[in-house]
Amino acid sequence: MNYGSRIENKTKLAVIRIFGIIVTIVVSYLYFNGSQLGKLAGYLLYMSIACTIVPLPTPPYVIGMGKMFDPWLVALLGALGNTIASLGEYYLLTWLFSKTELQEKIEASRLFQRLTTVFSRSAFFILTFTSLWPLPLDPFYLTAIVIRYPLHKYLAAISTGKWVRYYLLAQVGESFQIPNKYLVTLLILLISIPFLVGLFIKLIRALRYVPQKSN
Repeated sequence: MNYGSRIENKTKLAVIRIFGIIVTIVVSYLYFNGSQLGKLAGYLLYMSIACTIVPLPTPPYVIGMGKMFDPWLVALLGALGNTIASLGEYYLLTWLFSKTELQEKIEASRLFQRLTTVFSRSAFFILTFTSLWPLPLDPFYLTAIVIRYPLHKYLAAISTGKWVRYYLLAQVGESFQIPNKYLVTLLILLISIPFLVGLFIKLIRALRYVPQKSN
């Protein structure tokens, strides 16, 4: 990858992050000041954008919505929103891989070959489980898209796992009524983690870099 491509990728990443922050601010306003319908519409919008490409944190928002609405409704709208996000992500990445040599590089990697071996054994279960699990296991999402896993099965697995996950989180909100100040703090922390990780990586690279002495 040349220098120009790196700059372009960093610019795109910055734009995506700024977009995510703007959406978070707008939806947060609706959460605190909007009508009941506005809160639900903002929630659906947020969940329809949150995906691997736009990594918006969802747990604080789902817990907060669970404090105000029936967990079944919160889980349904959350799963629907994420299904919409996954649909767009599937088509976007499929188009991207078909237009570049990126897919060939991914398929040639040992990590991808290992993931494919594991994934092929029980693809639907793995996608459902990774959608339910709170940790980001996006490599399996990427694997499914690269090998062109059937779209209807891909969306069905994600929506099933997400519904269960969001229902449990909404139940936490309904049962414990966690104060909003703690949820906002958690949201800010989750948004900040990618930036902090990026700064940490840059720091490590800078410490490892030793300038060559000129003769």
